[in-house]
Amino acid sequence: MARSRTVLINDRPIDVAPGETLLQSAHRQGVAIPSACRVGACATCRCRVTRGRVRELTETAYLLSREEIDAGTVLACQSVPATDDVALEVDLESASGLPGVIEARQQLTGDIVELKVRLTAPLAFRAGQYANLQVEGCDAVRSYSFAAPPAGEHVSFFVRKVPGGRLSGLLHDEDLVGRRVHVDGPRGDFWLREGDSPLLCVAGGSGLAPVLALLEDALARNVARPVTLLFGVRRERDLYARARIEELRARWPAPFTFVPVPSEARDDDAWEGERGLVTEHIARFLAPGSHGYVCGSPGMVDAAAEALREGGVPAEHVHFDRFTTQADVPAPDAADRPAAWAGLLDYLKFFGLHAVGLMAAFALFAGGGIRSGVLFGVIAFYVLADGLLGDDTRAPRYRYPGVLTAQLWAALPLLALIVFAAVWSVAPGDSLGAGAWLEALTGADLRAARGATGPGAVAVIVVLTGLMIGMIGTITGHELTHRTWDPRSMVIGRWLLAFSFDTSFAIEHVYGHHRYVSTTKDPATAPRGRNVYHHILASTWKGNRSAWRIETERLRKRRLPVWSGHNAVLRGQLMSLSLVALAAALGGARGALVFIASGLWGKALLEIVNYMEHYGLVRSPERPVEPRHSWNTNRRSSSWTLFNLTRHSHHHAQGEVPYQDLRPFPNAPMMIGGYLTTILIAMVPPLWHHLMTPKVLAWDREHATAEERQLAAEANARSGRAGFRALGSYAPRVS
Repeated sequence: MARSRTVLINDRPIDVAPGETLLQSAHRQGVAIPSACRVGACATCRCRVTRGRVRELTETAYLLSREEIDAGTVLACQSVPATDDVALEVDLESASGLPGVIEARQQLTGDIVELKVRLTAPLAFRAGQYANLQVEGCDAVRSYSFAAPPAGEHVSFFVRKVPGGRLSGLLHDEDLVGRRVHVDGPRGDFWLREGDSPLLCVAGGSGLAPVLALLEDALARNVARPVTLLFGVRRERDLYARARIEELRARWPAPFTFVPVPSEARDDDAWEGERGLVTEHIARFLAPGSHGYVCGSPGMVDAAAEALREGGVPAEHVHFDRFTTQADVPAPDAADRPAAWAGLLDYLKFFGLHAVGLMAAFALFAGGGIRSGVLFGVIAFYVLADGLLGDDTRAPRYRYPGVLTAQLWAALPLLALIVFAAVWSVAPGDSLGAGAWLEALTGADLRAARGATGPGAVAVIVVLTGLMIGMIGTITGHELTHRTWDPRSMVIGRWLLAFSFDTSFAIEHVYGHHRYVSTTKDPATAPRGRNVYHHILASTWKGNRSAWRIETERLRKRRLPVWSGHNAVLRGQLMSLSLVALAAALGGARGALVFIASGLWGKALLEIVNYMEHYGLVRSPERPVEPRHSWNTNRRSSSWTLFNLTRHSHHHAQGEVPYQDLRPFPNAPMMIGGYLTTILIAMVPPLWHHLMTPKVLAWDREHATAEERQLAAEANARSGRAGFRALGSYAPRVS
């Protein structure tokens, strides 16, 4: 039976549970091993094995140097202990964030303290963001919002005492002035977006911290928007930071309304203001055209967000930060996931892609106008369903993840059936006797219907088959080849990608794209101003070159010959060639040509999807990938039938998360529509640029950091499009 093992990290023992990687167990026990992607794609979590042996779950030579491999370096996110005497050395000082020391602590209420920290250097962050805090002597790591705007080396936090909370209890119960800390941040995308609309800010308890910081920063920047601040507490005595709020109100250059709302004010209290739940007062104080900013407990935030939406505030103008405690977290690495378990429909919905594939196979065998009907029916379904069925924002927990993996594996026989049907449709004879068998089974004269396969019919066959290769082959292949620790999934995923001549994707995407997404080093990220047809060619060429470079470097590090069976790029091309040969054997030259054309169209679809997922976004390669670096959509039919590929922001933020556990990020930048709708728009460049240029510029204003705004200005100047060049020296206006 699997059992726990004890591993030493810099002489500190940690317990590694069965099924845990070294990184997971370290983070669970408060050891801040630096990390980013957690799927073996960035090498941030490298560590050196000084004693014992570990089992590596994936090929690390894609990222580590020959010298590192020879020295025993491994990736903590892709390693598990193989013996009982494992000891590691890790450079914990390279973790993100800064060390510091607690210089003051002040009790604000009975259960909230203000913690003031002096860091070793200034920390750049946006007012409203948060950081992970670790205190010397406690292995717990918790997230707290900055309670004031950036002020050099000084930062502060409001910490609420959580029943049973190890870190919050320590900070409340002991005098820790002088204790060393580590502040890992900034994190989060809660900050003030530009605009002239009134602001309705809703804070509960310690949720006042980011709201207060956001408003004080806005005042320093001369923001002059009307503000209403609703502050929910239990009793009047729990109201704190009154002097700071009063100073804000007195100096604010526009109307500023402060509404404290005690929820437990008794009838005999002297309190004369508002009472009850703070969310019950939103409708009365919501000014027309307001934007909402909400922080507090998950229940309060959800209720406030719903009240704002009911009050007519569009979802894109509702910004919030849930203050989730460990009591709200059902399992490690599952923060913010709801407790509800998945029902039958939650499993069945992902069979939508299989249903579409079976319809395509039926149409290809049936021939005639049925092929055209199904092709246009599939397109119409996605466009209309995404427009009519709204968003899917549920993220249930799944008890049986094996079922969901089997759904992915089932894509391979399904795609083989579809491609066989396409080749059979143009073959000179009845390949494998399939027509006769189906005729005996159904009574339909399929061979007669197949006879009319002129140029128009062949075009429909290619478009429909290529669409299925792009959807069933590439999307499931993408998910499976991310599971670098699972050999079966990797083999099935590569065969799925072989149908589009793109097994190199399994190398470049994981070890290139996820590392450099939204930077100029990423072939798959389309720069501003590029049209989709240019991108298909450029990304295909540069992506394959990148895969070849990555693979040859791996072989060199392992001291293996490039031109050999060890080369995954060469093996992948042989896989695709074997499929071409099989198509020729079954359908002659015509069958081979139809397969090649369909596969190339499927590959083009992948590059169109790459184009629309990251178009125009910018990032420094030295900065971590965050949800804002991908265009997202929560459209229901796209999510259900494309294995949640639509939740691309979460996928890039945490590449190790399986598709069923990806969450919708409400504050992520949003696509024009669902996936197929956006694909169709991208294929009409004038329409694409007309719709996307304003969205990209809005991203600069609402999502980009100061560093990214400078990169955006440079990208605007290079774009060649007037809509961008007019803002080539972009500087955000003060609202």
